[in-house]
Amino acid sequence: HEALSVEIEGGKAEVTLLEGKAFLEKKDIAKTQDIYKGHYLVSGDRVSTDKQSRIELKLPDESFIRFDEETTFELASVNFDEKTKNRDINVNMALGKTWANVSKILGRKGRFAVATRTAVAGVRGTVYRINVNKDNSVVVKVYWGEIDVSAPSKVSHVEPPKKVMKPSTVAGPHPVPGPHPVSMEEWTYIVRALQQIVIRPDGTALKPEGFDLAKDDLIEWVRWNKRLDAGIRK
Repeated sequence: HEALSVEIEGGKAEVTLLEGKAFLEKKDIAKTQDIYKGHYLVSGDRVSTDKQSRIELKLPDESFIRFDEETTFELASVNFDEKTKNRDINVNMALGKTWANVSKILGRKGRFAVATRTAVAGVRGTVYRINVNKDNSVVVKVYWGEIDVSAPSKVSHVEPPKKVMKPSTVAGPHPVPGPHPVSMEEWTYIVRALQQIVIRPDGTALKPEGFDLAKDDLIEWVRWNKRLDAGIRK
């Protein structure tokens, strides 16, 4: 484990909004529990949302993160040091959609990352969303600020929940490398405001490009999050 994880005391994420149903799997408890508004989640907790259900968490650094219906994620760490204002927040997304409004007060202090099987999004103060599709492709869209999106090879401790993990398949012999798409092991991109990046199921990434904000606003999930963001007092 990184020293950062050891130095920062454990924090809690508060369930500030719940529409529909969400279910909690705790590390050492076999039985799944229902989640309610006002509950606190801690590092190691794994959450799944039901159909037509959404959940919002307030993190100890004053950031907010929301998850859409039929989404599965794990709070790998929700640590925050009140004294130094250092954070170590890491969320593993297995499947579904998330929207993060990351507190900009702390700037670059500590770590705030959302990880999928094929990518890690490390952020500063920003607003962005991530879709993890059933084929393991990922789309990241940034609305404000910028994020670093990279292959997960350098953070091997980041893994999605077990229920959707599959054994990795190894392709046949490869020719000597020539011109090739950016592979899983070597790419990193900075994705800026009003840009998106697509990571394909094999872990290769397309270069960031702009997206149509007007078309994006037609999506109900986007409008719902923007309404909630407008009410956040920082």
